[in-house]
Amino acid sequence: MVKGCGNACMKFLLFTFNFVFVAIGAALVILGGYILIQSKNWEQIVEAPDAGAILVVIVGAVTFMVAFFGCCGASQESSCMLSTYAFIVGAVFLAEIAAAILLLLYTQEITKLVRDGVNKSFDRYKTSATTNPIDGVVDFVQSSFECCGTTGKNYWYEKLEWRTKLPLSCCRRAVEYSTRGSCGELDRPGTEQPFNQSCQAALDDFLRLFTGLLSGILIFAAAIKIIAACFACALANAVQY
Repeated sequence: MVKGCGNACMKFLLFTFNFVFVAIGAALVILGGYILIQSKNWEQIVEAPDAGAILVVIVGAVTFMVAFFGCCGASQESSCMLSTYAFIVGAVFLAEIAAAILLLLYTQEITKLVRDGVNKSFDRYKTSATTNPIDGVVDFVQSSFECCGTTGKNYWYEKLEWRTKLPLSCCRRAVEYSTRGSCGELDRPGTEQPFNQSCQAALDDFLRLFTGLLSGILIFAAAIKIIAACFACALANAVQY
């Protein structure tokens, strides 16, 4: 059995850390499943959007299993389980640091990939009355990010089929009232005013925030894991076989 307050405290902290990561792992699996369901909205913009969702599910599952293993090792005071846990967590720590660095280094490439896909989708947009799946994707982007056109509302005014009006998804209330609404029709000051931000700028801001936040989460999680690994090693040396 573990003796001394110091070892008992390490056991408690190790169990607490891993219990938190069990919850985080389960949350990531749920989030990945949700993204996987929603990825159909992006499949016309980015190739293989399911890959990111599947990666989130895998990371969540690995986090859950490793943390659960650590909880069992701490609660049962098993030297073998604790040593194995420390080794696995050390490997995961290196992988998370590498992933965070790569994510920061390739932020511009990720942004460019999404931007190119968005530009192609907007160029293929026809009318809100067609059944082209691209239309739904463009409307989803504009309404979700409250933006209009890749470079602003003038993008639509310059296109042949949108010389006098804008897609309904460029305006908040026009979307709410569906086909009964009107959006940014020229020479009609009473129509709904379109969003001012361009979709290119909105997506760039979102991707910078997302990659930065995700990198920070990975680094924070890696720091917690290395602390837990140290506790596990210390506890493994202290317990009686």
